[in-house]
Amino acid sequence: MRRLLPSRRLSAVLLLMAILPSGAIGDSIKQSKGNFEDKFRQLDEALPTPNTWRNAGGQPGHEYWQQKVDYEIKAVLDEDNRRLTAQESVTYTNNSPDTLSYLWLQLDQNIFRTDSMAEMSLDFGGAGRRGPAVSAGGDGAPARLSLGELRRQQAMADVPMGYEINSVVDGRGNALSHTIVGTLMRIDLASPLRSGQSTEFSIDFAFNIVEEDAVSARSGYEHFPDDEREGGNDIFLIAQWFPRLAAYTDYEGWTNKEFLSLIHI
Repeated sequence: MRRLLPSRRLSAVLLLMAILPSGAIGDSIKQSKGNFEDKFRQLDEALPTPNTWRNAGGQPGHEYWQQKVDYEIKAVLDEDNRRLTAQESVTYTNNSPDTLSYLWLQLDQNIFRTDSMAEMSLDFGGAGRRGPAVSAGGDGAPARLSLGELRRQQAMADVPMGYEINSVVDGRGNALSHTIVGTLMRIDLASPLRSGQSTEFSIDFAFNIVEEDAVSARSGYEHFPDDEREGGNDIFLIAQWFPRLAAYTDYEGWTNKEFLSLIHI
């Protein structure tokens, strides 16, 4: 048999690659025993490419960076009206190599709005629902609501929930353009924020505090009608209560995803 010279062997390989379907080489890493994802497959093709910010083990590299955010918040708790009002001053430092023209913030309290994605995406009686019991019925059985679910719906209808964003201004008091989408808010900066620079802005906000036991929340107030105080007394557990910056990372950019914490799968 006539041997191919090195140059001809290379040409033959290139010709073979051109003839093969475009997915043939990529298909070699897929599961061949069935139409399912192999949970024990090698992860070489799934892990991000190592770089100067993050090494092959996923640890910080020699040029690793993190954004810096400083908050100064003045808050007032109105116990009688079960309402929190606050002014938040934020200093955001861009330690990334990128220039940012806008910032994303998380508005966690908006999850309690009746038109929130978390509320509207709940499957009545379906898996993953957190809170009072409901049943979708079926096979001739009617759908059922528990008294706890009726209480939850009434509590959310009685008092407007979610943030009231009264103003968003820069360090000089000039209004900043902002857009609220569900549990997220985007603030458009007056000028691009370059690497190493900082920007300051303030947010005036308020929200009505949810009744934790009624809506099955992780925070809120709980009422004790039998307390010695006339009319009873409340205990407040406040969490996820101020607008906070979303993470900006080297591997994902802005992590601006809707907050759906009321749903557990």
